[in-house]
Formats: sequence, C-alpha cells, structure tokens
Amino acid sequence: MVFIPLKHTLEVKREGEPVRDRFGDLIPSLASWATIPVASWWVDKTEEKQDDSVLRTIDYLHLHCRPGDAPGEAEVVRTPDGREWAVQGRVEDYSHGWHGWDSGLVVVHCKGVAG
Repeated sequence: MVFIPLKHTLEVKREGEPVRDRFGDLIPSLASWATIPVASWWVDKTEEKQDDSVLRTIDYLHLHCRPGDAPGEAEVVRTPDGREWAVQGRVEDYSHGWHGWDSGLVVVHCKGVAG
C-alpha cells in the first residue's frame, strides 16, 4: 500500500514479449513506451569530464515508484522534457528497516550522458 500520492508520471521503454519467428526461434518483439506513476523524481550530481578533447556531462536521475512499476536494469526512462536515462543497477527497497515503516515505494537510479 502506498501512503505517498503518485502525482507525477514518467515513461519507461519496456521490451515486448518474445515471439517466434518463421523458423520457430524466439526473438524479442518491438519495445514500447509505457507511462508509470511516480511519487517524485529529480536530477542531481552533474559531472563534467574532459577526455580526448570531448566534454561529457553526466547527470543522475532518481525516482520513487511502486515496486511493480519499477523499470528493469536494462530499461530506459524518459522525462517530460524528452531526455532519456539508462537505469543503473537494481532498485533500492527500504521497506525492511528497523523503523518498521513501509512507504510502498522503491528508489530507482538512472544515468544520462551528453557529449
């Protein structure tokens, strides 16, 4: 049960279910964008790196969502401004802490690189 309202939405690029081709082999079907409700999201920790005469800007996106809506490790999140973010690692679930409080949400970290 989620005690925090899910007032915002983001899009997640979800892979389609595997299908069989004409030879009977399983192949991935086309991916599609799905809208998921989130409690909050924010961008922070901008880094700038200069390697081989290229200036790269690295940003990090964090979001709180329900465990069932959380994007997978290989999925992509799109913010309302159209920027796409690669999910970094597994979700963080803090519902099993010493405090006994369960918000019903997990934390997802994503990374965006420009340049």
